[in-house]
Amino acid sequence: MRDQPGRAAGISHPLVAAMKILGLDIATSTGVCFLDTALPPNKWRCFAIEAEGEFGEEKAGDLAVCLNGEIKEFGPDFAAIEMPQRSVTRFEKKKRHDLGGDVAKEATINPNALQLHDLGGAVCAILDLVSIPWGLIAPGTWRSAYYGKGFKPTDDDWKQAAINRAVLQGIVLPKQLKAQRDAAESAGVASSWSRCTLIPRKHQQAFIDLRTGRKAA
Repeated sequence: MRDQPGRAAGISHPLVAAMKILGLDIATSTGVCFLDTALPPNKWRCFAIEAEGEFGEEKAGDLAVCLNGEIKEFGPDFAAIEMPQRSVTRFEKKKRHDLGGDVAKEATINPNALQLHDLGGAVCAILDLVSIPWGLIAPGTWRSAYYGKGFKPTDDDWKQAAINRAVLQGIVLPKQLKAQRDAAESAGVASSWSRCTLIPRKHQQAFIDLRTGRKAA
C-alpha cells in the first residue's frame, strides 16, 4: 500500500536560502519527508511507503524501487536517515503449554526489527547510486533537536507527539493513522538533518558544506 498525499510542510534552515532535504524513518512502513526550505510548510511532501514482500530482502528491493524515482525527481541535497536499532530487543511472553494450566515464559523478538538493516542498506545504496550524500541520526538526537531538550511526550507516545508537531507546523499527513505516525516522524528527522552523527567518509565534506552554507549553486 502506497499512501502518498499531496504536498506537505516544514521549516527553513537558517544557513542556506534554499535546500532540499530527504528525511527517512526506515521500517516496513517507511516514513518519507521531502523538505524544501524554499517552499512554505504546506508545500512539502510527507508520506509513508509500505514495503511489500514475503521476506526482508524482497521488502528491501520493493522499498528501493519505490524510492528510486521519487529521489531522482526531488533531487535532495542531503538525506537524513533515522539510525536503525543496532541490537534486537528481546521481549518476555507467557505461553500456556499444558492441560494443567501451567504457564511458562519464553523470550521473543519483533521479527520486523531483523529486517531494518536490509531496508536501510537498500535505501543507502540507491542514494549512493544517484550521488546523494546521506547520514544517520539517532532517535534521541533528532527528537532533542526537533522538540527541545528534555521534552517528554504524553504516555511516552513519540509518534503521536510527531503528529502533533506536524499539525502545528501545517504539515499535510496521510489520512491513514499508521501512515501518519511514520510520515510525521520522518518530518522530524528531515528537520534535524544537521545533527546527523554517522556520515560516510565520502559524504562528510558535502555535509560540512551544507551545514556551513557552502552548498553549490
